Amino acid sequence: MAIPFKNYRTSIFFLILSFALCLVITSAELQRFDHPTKQDGSLSFLVIGDWGRRGDFNQSQVAFQMGKIGDKLNIDFVVSTGDNFYDNGLISEHDTAFEESFTKIYTEESLQKQWYSEAQLSPLLRKIDSRWLCLRSFIVNTELAEIFFVDTTPLVDMYFTNADEHTYDWRGIVPRKAYIANLLKDVEFALKTSPAKWKIVVGHHAIRSVGHHGDTQELINQLLPILRANDVDFYMNGHNHCLEHVSDLESPIQFLTSGAGSKAWRGDVKGLSKEGLNFFYDGQGFMSVKLNPTDAEIAFYDVFGKMGKIRAKLNIDFVISTVLGNHDYRGNALAQLSPVLRKMDNRWLCLKSFLVNTQVADFFFIDTNPFVDKYFSDLDFALRNSSAKWKVVVGHHTIRSIGHHGDTKEVVDQILPILEVTSYAAMHERERERYVE
Repeated sequence: MAIPFKNYRTSIFFLILSFALCLVITSAELQRFDHPTKQDGSLSFLVIGDWGRRGDFNQSQVAFQMGKIGDKLNIDFVVSTGDNFYDNGLISEHDTAFEESFTKIYTEESLQKQWYSEAQLSPLLRKIDSRWLCLRSFIVNTELAEIFFVDTTPLVDMYFTNADEHTYDWRGIVPRKAYIANLLKDVEFALKTSPAKWKIVVGHHAIRSVGHHGDTQELINQLLPILRANDVDFYMNGHNHCLEHVSDLESPIQFLTSGAGSKAWRGDVKGLSKEGLNFFYDGQGFMSVKLNPTDAEIAFYDVFGKMGKIRAKLNIDFVISTVLGNHDYRGNALAQLSPVLRKMDNRWLCLKSFLVNTQVADFFFIDTNPFVDKYFSDLDFALRNSSAKWKVVVGHHTIRSIGHHGDTKEVVDQILPILEVTSYAAMHERERERYVE
């Protein structure tokens, strides 16, 4: 469980970290910026991408929710995952889009922090808004975590071979081959020598995503092996206008997309492998990150401030397997129930139906294969007599699902009514207790 954050009123130097294109071709150690954690050793920040549209496409509403969450979490900085100004960046340092998409949009007090950017380099922009400071690939060191910002755009072939009438500013990028080689070398060295508890890499393009642009093959080929070899915890990106969490199948890396700062692509999902996909939302929003030495908590927020959470490196209490399934019954089902297996591996506990009481929750493991009426009467009795705060029923077959097997009619007919009655009774009891109080 993540440790609650206290709202310390200290003069912390805040950063909003953004990135996109420009760099200098040189093989040197990446520029580093130190930023302290809170007094309790924790760190929190927001992640937003693909945002600059003069407040349109719900950009202003997302900014408002960012301000509320930023204040609630007492954020230390904000990370921008690129594409800061649409549709084609800034025309010049005098382009009014800078103020109309940035200064006049992110006005909440909690967002009045230092902005670090890799896209619009002119120092004149900093004179217009002192929050703006432009860089390219660089490192933010917070002691607890190091955040490695990587300029991913030059790695993508299509911008050089199929520009589609777009004009790109490649000053400082060519010769491209040397630029990429030096960048990857610097990133690999920085990751390898990092002593940070948490290693976070930020790039504009996705490595894994089922959003509009899908995976980025060049990053899979060139950047991902470096991340896997150097114990990176999170890769954060924008580019796809969605919120998303995908787990790497070959390492502990979690791929997190936050590219929904304004215009989103509702219903635009790639027909790619969804292996490892944990969360996907195709509307506008942003992401928050809370870190302490043992836990990470990631939350996705929509334009109304509603959220979905994921956690990393949890101190789990146990693992649930969904009891005996229909394929288990094709073999010797009694073999899986045998105490001999527990002697071979003491982690194994398998019964047909049983209850695990954790005080805070009761887990009711149900063998859904036989569909025996008497058996469901036992479930009804156990649920009605449970005093647990949380009641969790585990079975192999689905009640509701749009997956391959769909709904299970027998379970809908026989188990669901029991669950609904018990749930209603529990809700009624809570309301009664509230009234009595």
